[in-house]
Amino acid sequence: MRKLIVFTLVFFFLGSLTYLFFNQEEKYYKLSETAPPEYVKYLKENGLDVKVEKDGSLWLNEKDKADYVVCCS
Repeated sequence: MRKLIVFTLVFFFLGSLTYLFFNQEEKYYKLSETAPPEYVKYLKENGLDVKVEKDGSLWLNEKDKADYVVCCS
């Protein structure tokens, strides 16, 4: 019985770690349909994590929302 409890606890612990590991993907939201190079440069100079998609849209990391409001509004 004791081995079963230990096995169950280890199983749930490893399952939780696996879930957290795979659920840490970066989330971005769309800032605009276009991404002028000077604007992207300005955002990166202010330490914001931005990316430009193949279609030319500009995306900001969700963690940088507050910093974007402070620096760029």
